[in-house]
This record gives sequence, C-alpha cells and structure tokens, in this order.
Amino acid sequence: MNFFNDDEKLKSTFGIKRGQLPKTRFIDNIDAVKVKLLNWPDEERIKRHLIQFATGSWFEDFSEIANEDDYRSALEELSQGKILAQGLEGVQFSFLVSGLSLHGSHAIVRTRIGAAYLQQSQAVCDLRHSDILVPRAYQKHIHLLKNYQNIAIAGKHLYAEMLETDDIAVTDARFSLLKTIPVWVNISMSLPTILGVYSKRTDVTEEHPEMNRFAELLRLEIEKIFPWMSTYFKRDANCIHRFEGYRSNCVFKRDGNDVLQPGAKENWHFHDKTKSQLMLEGLEPFKIEYFISYNQVTKEEYDRYK
Repeated sequence: MNFFNDDEKLKSTFGIKRGQLPKTRFIDNIDAVKVKLLNWPDEERIKRHLIQFATGSWFEDFSEIANEDDYRSALEELSQGKILAQGLEGVQFSFLVSGLSLHGSHAIVRTRIGAAYLQQSQAVCDLRHSDILVPRAYQKHIHLLKNYQNIAIAGKHLYAEMLETDDIAVTDARFSLLKTIPVWVNISMSLPTILGVYSKRTDVTEEHPEMNRFAELLRLEIEKIFPWMSTYFKRDANCIHRFEGYRSNCVFKRDGNDVLQPGAKENWHFHDKTKSQLMLEGLEPFKIEYFISYNQVTKEEYDRYK
C-alpha cells in the first residue's frame, strides 16, 4: 500500500487531533539524543580511495605496485597525519540525529561547509502529544521544575485550542510551543566536516552536554563500522574558550584544560561556576514523568488514555 496515496493514513498521521487532550511525556534532555548512521562508504573502496589520494603526487596508481602490507602501512601513516589527507574530502556519511532541542539542532546546522541538512518540520502535523525535554539541573529546584512542566503543558493546551478553532494555522499555533519539544535532523557530511564538528562540540567548558553527547555518539557510530578511524577523532586543543578576554565568549567559569595560562587576562564570564558544576555534577538523568492536562498521572493511566 502506498502511504502517500492513502488519505486516511495521511489524515490520521498528520491531521488535527480534534478533541484530544494533550498527552505529555517529560524526558531527560541528554539521554534523549540519538544518532543513527544511514549511509557510509564501502570499506575496501574507501581505503583504496584514501591511499590513492595520499600517494597520488608520487605514484600515478599506487595500487599497481602496492601489496597489502603497503596498504596497511599507508593507512597507518594517514591516520597519524604523516602523509597527505586530501582524500578525506571524498569520504561522505549521512546520519539521523533525534531527540534534540531546537537550540541543539540550530547549533548543529551552523556548520555549512561540507554539510547538507533536512530537519523535521513542525508545520505539517499536530504536535500536541509530543514529548518535552527536561534539563537535569531543573531537578535541583522542584518548584521550578513544576513551573516549567506547567508552562509546557499550558502551551500545548493553547496550541491545541488554536488548531481547533479552524481559524489559526499550524504555522502560527506552533509559536505557543516550547523549543524543548524534541526534533530530528537528517545530516550528510564529509569526513573532515565531521571531524571538525567533533572537535568543537566535545568542548567541556562551554558546549552544552546535549552537543557533547551528539558528538560522542556520532564518533561511536562511525567507529563501529570503521574502527581504524578512531585515531582521526581529536578534541580541539585550540578552542576559542582557551583564549583570554571577551573573544572566548565564556558563559561558565573555566576548568580543566580551559584554564588560562598564568598572567593571561580574564575579562568576565556569566557564571561563577563551571558547566559541570551547574549542569552535571551529582545529577542523575531525569526520570520519565507522564501528564495529561495539568494533573500528574501514572504511566498505567497514561497508557490507558492513549
């Protein structure tokens, strides 16, 4: 059956869910992030491609004279940065990243060179039953967590009421939703772009833990298929947060490798605590909570309603 020619399936999937109270599942914002590889190069072809480009200024066709030991040696030298790496530009991956906040997805798509994106649209379906992401730090102040949950639920109720007027478009109604409804984005990137994204998004001083998790999961997915690429992934030793002064755009107090050298001038940072202190230390993942309307319910009641 062709899904896109089945009007009833299309309507049930994308249509307005009239009369339905929003169901809300609050979930941990870091654990929610998932990365799935969709496409990757053939192992033998990629090796021959990399070596051909690494040796192409010396040999017209290295494969005509090289044996397997030569290939292994060349790959090892390539991974150590000892020979030319232009061939990396020809290595392409595509992957799906899901469970992101809109803040996170918009951070990722700032990378433009060597990348293409197709992100989930929030203008083609009714999102009243979508999950809501919860930063772990909200658990430190339960009354603030409850206020956040109430605001999220209130926004979803308003959204549903707007859609059911038949007088407000979904593209306008979505303005009442939080940016912490999880979104997905399909991404295609060349290997050098991926390595650049990894080095930036694994920064421990400024990058949000959501970005740290995305970068590490992407690395792990690639290394499952190409273990020998593990040496390619490096954290940036020259991150801008290691510079002195306002250029670093520091939000958090510096720690670890980002501490300035003795005598360097520190202008100002937004918080007097580190990112880890504010967002990670002593905080367990947020346990899923289920809500219908403004009253908390058990998972069993939620499932029955669903």
